[in-house]
Amino acid sequence: MIFLPQKTSAFITFLFLLPGIAATQTPDSISRQGDQAIRKHIFYPKRVTGRSYILPAALISYGTVATIVKVNKKEAFTVSPGSAGKETSPFLVPENYTALAPAAAVLGLQAFGVKGAHKPGEQALLYALSAGLSSAIVYPLKNNTRVLRPDKSNDHSFPSGHSSLAFASAEFLRREYGQRSVWYTVAGYTAATATAVLRVAKDKHWLADVSTGAGIGIASTTTVYWIYDKIINKRRSENSATLLFAPAVSNGYYGVYVVKRL
Repeated sequence: MIFLPQKTSAFITFLFLLPGIAATQTPDSISRQGDQAIRKHIFYPKRVTGRSYILPAALISYGTVATIVKVNKKEAFTVSPGSAGKETSPFLVPENYTALAPAAAVLGLQAFGVKGAHKPGEQALLYALSAGLSSAIVYPLKNNTRVLRPDKSNDHSFPSGHSSLAFASAEFLRREYGQRSVWYTVAGYTAATATAVLRVAKDKHWLADVSTGAGIGIASTTTVYWIYDKIINKRRSENSATLLFAPAVSNGYYGVYVVKRL
C-alpha cells in the first residue's frame, strides 16, 4: 500500500474534486434552476478570457514558490548514482497511458461518429500544437532548474512532463466535448489527476512539480485554442492552405513540427 504525505493527499483530493465541483448538479437540476448558461461557461467556455488562466496560474504559482523554498533550504541535493533502480519499460508505465487517455478519447469519439467542436483534421492540429507548446516550456525548465527528483535518480524533476501532457490532453478533451456532457470533462481531468498521483506516489516528482506541470498543460491548450480561434480562423479564407510551425521539445532533442492544413 502507498502512503502519501498529508499535504500531498489534500492537494490530490482537490485536483480530483476540481472538475466535479460544478458537476455535483445533474443537467436536469441545473435546468430546473435555470443555470444552463453557467454550466456551459464552466465546462465549455466559447471564448478564452483572462478567467481561463486563473486555475493554471494558481497551480504554476504554488509549484514555483514551493520549489524555490525547497531549493533554497540548506540541504545536500546531489544525485545518487544507481538510486533509480532497474529501468522499467515505457510500455509497463501506467502513467504513459493515463497521460494520453483524454486525447485518445477524442480520437475514439470521432471514430464512433460523435462530433466535437472541430473537425478531425483540426483536432489533430490543435493537439499537436498544445503538446508541442507544453513540451517547449517544460523541458527547457527541466534542463535549467536542475531540481533533484525524490528518488535522487537525476536532477530533472521540475516541472513534471507527464503531468503537463496529461492536463494538456484533459483540457483538449474538455474543449472538444465538454459542451456535450460534463462527464467528458470529469473523465479527462480524472485521468490527468491519476497521472500526477502516480508520479508523486512513485517518488518521481515532488508535489510542486506536478502542480506546475498541470498548470503549464492547461495554459498551453488554452493558449493554442485562443490563437487558433482568434487569429488563424479569422485570417484564413476557405480555399487557402495554412502552414503552421509548432515547437517539438523533449528530453535530449529540440525540433519543430511543420503542419499544413488544407
